Amino acid sequence: MMVEGYFRYMIEQTTYDEREIISAAALGDRRAFGTLVRLYQRRAYAAAYTLVGNRDDALELSQDAFVKAFRAMKRFDINMPFYPWLHRIIRNTSLNHLKKKKRRGESSLDSMMESGFDARDPKHTPLDMANRSELALHIEHAMSQLTADQQEILRLRHFMELSYGEIATSLEIPQGTVMSRLHSARKKLRSILATQNQ
Repeated sequence: MMVEGYFRYMIEQTTYDEREIISAAALGDRRAFGTLVRLYQRRAYAAAYTLVGNRDDALELSQDAFVKAFRAMKRFDINMPFYPWLHRIIRNTSLNHLKKKKRRGESSLDSMMESGFDARDPKHTPLDMANRSELALHIEHAMSQLTADQQEILRLRHFMELSYGEIATSLEIPQGTVMSRLHSARKKLRSILATQNQ
């Protein structure tokens, strides 16, 4: 299906011995933590952007989250996956930022029309890129009509390829709730896309 195909295209695959890197970072190794930053900086930016809808804010907030993560590494359980823990930090940092903006009466002018993954893929032709760009606009326009919770859970599952368990850990909700929210969000997204294509 069109939606799933697009999400699969956006997923980044990485292979590395994460536990070894995390162990070194937990002992205060800045170089090891720098490796974690490089591995997860795009995901971190995308997660923040999903929540705040502003490029500059997302970049700053994801960087802030990495600083907080580094300071808290000694408390991190190295037997657990790193990203769900990092995502909770990103989420809390972003939500605190939004609360402060709301108190100041500010609002974002961005309309969630971009996915947060901006790097060009040299393996594809300009026509391929144009077609994908048009598809991305359709999907992002449809995504913007979902609730914030629906957008977030779709991005965690399909853009970042987190498992149901990892999403449950990240959002601090039961796994059954994850499955229910995903089902509802996918159904709503398909309905919006079907309406757009009529």
